[in-house]
Amino acid sequence: MNQLHQFILDNYEYNEPIFTNDLAQNVRMSPASFRQAIKRLSDKGVIQKVEKGIYFVPSPNSFLKNPVMSVDRIVIKRYIERKGEQVGYKTGINFANSLGLTTQTASVPTVVTNETASIKREVIFNNKKVILRKPRANVQVTKQNYKLLQVLDLLSDFERVSEEPLEEARKKIMAYLKDVRIAEEEFQKCLKAYPDKTKVKVYELGVQNELTRKSSSLL
Repeated sequence: MNQLHQFILDNYEYNEPIFTNDLAQNVRMSPASFRQAIKRLSDKGVIQKVEKGIYFVPSPNSFLKNPVMSVDRIVIKRYIERKGEQVGYKTGINFANSLGLTTQTASVPTVVTNETASIKREVIFNNKKVILRKPRANVQVTKQNYKLLQVLDLLSDFERVSEEPLEEARKKIMAYLKDVRIAEEEFQKCLKAYPDKTKVKVYELGVQNELTRKSSSLL
């Protein structure tokens, strides 16, 4: 068993996306040797190719002759939870659906991520399209603020994505934010990136007072 094979077995679970750009940074191999080793492992079936630069170790318990990598897992690892850091989040109708505000779902999911510099661009994995958007006004997504940013996105497009009125949605929104602790300065920085109609909804719901009050109580 060569160095690369052992590293993959030690650091990746079955059916977990393997991005070769990340992998190459963690093994001491020349680019040419790395490419050859990846090809050998792929040819032997140790890893399976999704597309250029993306592989996974297929589960030995799979009943499928040609296992397929979950697109959701690729998106999460590449654009939402990058190297242990929160760098993105799901938004739009699918987020509203996860809160129970609508029965609708979007066939093309939308993700806001630090991993793109484009206002909007599309990527395709396994013939499934995903829309990527950069955060508003250079507000970087973090573990501390991503839930707040999700809710601000929701409120900005509330009439389109929610089947419930704002007053009835408040309980579900506040329950989602219950574990968020954010300083007043950071809250205002995030809110500043959104239009006035969003700010009005924030004040109507009492989001600011609730989140910043919880943060102050920890000081």
